[in-house]
Amino acid sequence: MKMLFKLAFRNVFRYKRRTIITFSSISFGLGLMIAGFSLYKGIDKQSFDNIINSQTAHLNIFARGYFEKKDDIPLEITIDQPQKIKSILKNIKEIQALETRILFAASLIKGLDELPCLGVAVETEADPLVFNIKDSLKEGNFLEASDQKIIIGSSLAKDLGLKVGDMCVLRMFISTEDYVWNALDIEIKGIFETENPVVNRQTIFIPLPLAQESLSLGTKSTEIVVRLKDKNQLSQVKTSIQSSLASLRNDYEVKSFEEMASDFVEVTKMKTRGQSIILLVMLLIATLGIVNTMLMAVMERTREIGMLAAMGMRKLEVMLLFIFEGAIIGFFGSLTGCIIGGLGGWYLEVKGYDMSFLGEEFTDLVASMYPIKGAFYGDLTIGILLFTLIFGIAVSILASLYPAYKSVKLDPIKALRHV
Repeated sequence: MKMLFKLAFRNVFRYKRRTIITFSSISFGLGLMIAGFSLYKGIDKQSFDNIINSQTAHLNIFARGYFEKKDDIPLEITIDQPQKIKSILKNIKEIQALETRILFAASLIKGLDELPCLGVAVETEADPLVFNIKDSLKEGNFLEASDQKIIIGSSLAKDLGLKVGDMCVLRMFISTEDYVWNALDIEIKGIFETENPVVNRQTIFIPLPLAQESLSLGTKSTEIVVRLKDKNQLSQVKTSIQSSLASLRNDYEVKSFEEMASDFVEVTKMKTRGQSIILLVMLLIATLGIVNTMLMAVMERTREIGMLAAMGMRKLEVMLLFIFEGAIIGFFGSLTGCIIGGLGGWYLEVKGYDMSFLGEEFTDLVASMYPIKGAFYGDLTIGILLFTLIFGIAVSILASLYPAYKSVKLDPIKALRHV
């Protein structure tokens, strides 16, 4: 076996041109695969981080029945005693922060222009502990509990031509079915620009006391958002919250950020199927390269194979010789592919890939699918590199089986006479 491996190693480097062609196809294909997987994984991570940091937090608590109708933003399904729930949950050590909020349908009016938006009433002291809206302010200041003011997203401000200090009308819909609403003359206190274009385009924030008064909700709220110290403890904390709230007649439901962002999760699943297609293409490139190389080796070395058989080498040993050659090419090709893909993935993780050069229309199209503003960043992991290395070697060995089988089917006498 050791002799066969040495002979295979020598044969690989004896036919340099053929080896380089196969080696290049493997390393290039696997390098692209690593960079692609790194980018896809990074986009998912970046998207969910943006959703968590600006929209949903890690967990949301609703009155039972609200989640089913959440797209209608109902105000009749509310949490009656949010402070009581918060006091029950404060002893769960994995929770970093809690916030009471109200979501409501709204529109912003300036002159003759009116744009629909999502109104979010926040606890001004708790909100910066849960979300990054305050850190994303580009103009003005964050809200205080006593304010009769709002902050709005940069895209919404641009569309309406609003700036800090401007007055506008906020129409707050108490019932979208009966078209019952309240209107406030209100001042713009700040303009924010998060990494989530959806929030920048359609969200306004208002102090919780002002919203409760304007919407006639008293101390009620539509949700309590929960930020965790460690996202990996999501399932555990969700179960703990459900157990803690079970004593309250099971009137509440707890949803994770993935359940809240179900539309994006579906997009992610579709993208995973696309990744599978890319994987198959890369597999095909690598497999065809190796099969072609090894078949060429069998044809070019027909006399050599006949000589080996005449000298007493068994068919199994001849077959193993070609399999070892494929494995060696696969190992070095995969290793180089990991280096190339690793460098590409590292660049994407550090520098990112900014597609703004493709134009505003394309950027808006991407933003409609992914909650990401600006550059896409990769997420390179050791797991991707190890998987690719093992994958490349395995494919190389499998691709060598057919040429190896063809080699042992040669008649030694006819092979010796082959010119």
